Amino acid sequence: MILISLLLVLAVERSMRKTPGWHIETHLAKYFDWAQSQSWISYQSEQVRLVIQLALPVVVTFVITQWLVGGFISFILQSILLYLCLGSERLRETYRAFLNAAERGDKQACYLYTEQLGHCTTQRSDIDDSDNDSDSDATVHGKSFGQHLLWLNYQHYAAVILWFAIFGAAGAILYVTSRELYRLSCQSSDERADLLVAWMHILDIVPVRITACGLLLVGHFSRAMPVWLSYLTQPAVPAEVFLTDVASKAEEVEVTDDPDRDLACEPKALVTLAKRNVMLILAVIAMLTMSGVIH
Repeated sequence: MILISLLLVLAVERSMRKTPGWHIETHLAKYFDWAQSQSWISYQSEQVRLVIQLALPVVVTFVITQWLVGGFISFILQSILLYLCLGSERLRETYRAFLNAAERGDKQACYLYTEQLGHCTTQRSDIDDSDNDSDSDATVHGKSFGQHLLWLNYQHYAAVILWFAIFGAAGAILYVTSRELYRLSCQSSDERADLLVAWMHILDIVPVRITACGLLLVGHFSRAMPVWLSYLTQPAVPAEVFLTDVASKAEEVEVTDDPDRDLACEPKALVTLAKRNVMLILAVIAMLTMSGVIH
């Protein structure tokens, strides 16, 4: 049933444009506002309040899908929840706008669309501050857009799929709730942001390594494998650094200072790589399902 849900939901998600009501972000924003207004939550310590906000939707989802309903109704409900969790129309629109700006050769617009993606999850500056100048230049030329778009694609597709495949709808809800709470906390400079950074690192530590392994299998294996192996024994490496560094080797795109070059070359290549990787993940899930590893 997990495999059927994934195939069905991905087919519908790719062929139909979602309205805001079919995006989990819309409902989570209302849930977070409700949680903040509850005195029994607001009077708790910061750590306890965070645990309650994260655990409540997960527990409700698990109880409903596993205990209160079963069989075909559970399949329909979990498929609907997966559909809500997958994808982001905002990111799609930003990507299309970036491509249009790149076709016009409008570098300033490309830079603005890169900033519009948001960079709360970027941790590269914590690893190597010496790359700041080159990263800034890459941002202007669209490289940072492609790398960050790959990371967001992972957060909205690959990670959700992996959590759903192992833990069902409750797993997907846990990941997207944590992701959205961190995004909102980051944007508002919430003091819980540090706690959520550590929590997101825990949630991503295994899925990002699986996803990066898929990238090197569907990309340039010999270039990407040494990077994947070098980071494999470094659990403290931020998930975004792990994924984007492997991807940059798996789908290497030459970035030059030529003003006439295609600004969208790298974003297009990395998005294509990410799509191939999702297909590989689905194929592996299918084989595990047929072998009985995933029920």
